Amino acid sequence: MYRRFLTIAASGLLVLGVAFCPARANAQDAPPEGPPPGGQMGPGPRMSPADELKRLDKHLKLTDDQKKQIKPILEDRQKKMEGLFSDDSQSREEARSKMRAIHEESDSKIRALLTEDQQKKFDEMKKHRHGPPPGGGPEGGPGGEMGPPPGAN
Repeated sequence: MYRRFLTIAASGLLVLGVAFCPARANAQDAPPEGPPPGGQMGPGPRMSPADELKRLDKHLKLTDDQKKQIKPILEDRQKKMEGLFSDDSQSREEARSKMRAIHEESDSKIRALLTEDQQKKFDEMKKHRHGPPPGGGPEGGPGGEMGPPPGAN
């Protein structure tokens, strides 16, 4: 009789343990509350100024002089964005508005350094920054990264 009681009790504990394990595993897998590490607000990783410059060079065929002038603009943009992401005092909409303003400012500075043909390509790249170009494809997908203009390959 005692043995049977221990078997039933052990079985009951086993069932309870199995019942609570998935809930605990899900709690560990759930994203943390609050802002993501590093204060990033947008989806996906951000490009470093060096990577952004490489991407622009690949699609716009920048001269060495243009690269030297564009690099500090991209570094300044990154610094401003990091400051924006670390500021928890503003609403999401305020942050989004400031983010747009920072991008517009840096984009206009970069555009002013480009030739007419490069400006056209740059404008096309900006159009596809937040979504795939017509016809689909990976360009401009998650992470807000600008893809190459259509026909740039």
